[in-house]
Amino acid sequence: MNRNFKLILAVGMAAVLVGCGSNGSSIDPQRRANRNVDYDQYFTEIKADAAPAKPDEKGFIRRWTILEPINKPNSGNSGFTDSYILTELTKEYFKGQFTADINSLPVTGDEVIVESEAPRAGGRGGFGGFGGGAPQGASRPQGGAPGAGAARPQGAPQGAPGQARPQGAPQGGAPMGGFGGFGGMMGGAPAAAAAPQTVKDTLAWHSVDSKLFNIKLIRFATGTSNGQKRYGLIFNAFTVVNCEEDMVVRLAAGSNASSIWWVNGEKVLTLQADRRMVADDGMSKRITLKKGKNLVRAAVINGPGMSDMCMRFYNEDGSIVKNITITNK
Repeated sequence: MNRNFKLILAVGMAAVLVGCGSNGSSIDPQRRANRNVDYDQYFTEIKADAAPAKPDEKGFIRRWTILEPINKPNSGNSGFTDSYILTELTKEYFKGQFTADINSLPVTGDEVIVESEAPRAGGRGGFGGFGGGAPQGASRPQGGAPGAGAARPQGAPQGAPGQARPQGAPQGGAPMGGFGGFGGMMGGAPAAAAAPQTVKDTLAWHSVDSKLFNIKLIRFATGTSNGQKRYGLIFNAFTVVNCEEDMVVRLAAGSNASSIWWVNGEKVLTLQADRRMVADDGMSKRITLKKGKNLVRAAVINGPGMSDMCMRFYNEDGSIVKNITITNK
């Protein structure tokens, strides 16, 4: 098969895929063409009317509808305090962002326009970690977190309701604002911070099934932005959990870095600080999943480094919830 024929075949297949969008929604063909190859290694895009999915064998929910990421160019993760996370992850960037009305949820291909802080020049992949960015602060906590992605023992998770498990005491001394921090040591005055520039982005929603138990948000970001977005981002995602009867459960989640989780419009869990993604890293209070449809929403913020998330439910007896179905509407 010669190169020209392969090119013609690829273009034809892309046209067919675009024409199959449901509910009048489709992803821009240029967005599809620009995708990083890694995207399809981690995600399968689904239609708005896709058949319901089930949790995987360990109860993790893999079906999510995710908005292409919003710029939030933090040069480090040390500032992800409770107050900062609450401010940034509950900020309304677009109309309907926090709706609890399942009938008004977006479908794959729907777009929103957001105004956000423009990415900073320099540093990692165009990210302003060096050259006088915001202070870095303490290093990543060391103590209690298992390796990334390592699941905790099965059974009833522990920890204070609605709070993350302790991560261990942070280390490190005085903040150093990238190379700009050396100015004080060498006798020079630090450069004044320039006023943030803003940018308007048109972002699309993607309904996906993850091929892993955890949702690789960094792969989602690079894959839907032609590699242009990687660090300093906010991710918004939702899924719909369908129950045959009322169920009293706890939501267990992990994220890299910080995140907030809502069920039917109620904030049930906050994972703050610089953290690796660990399964069941945080546990909500007891919540009731009602008979019928339940909306689960997540917002995740990252600075430099990896970004992903995972989530499942536990019954009151400590067993994993599997008798539910998952849809994207």
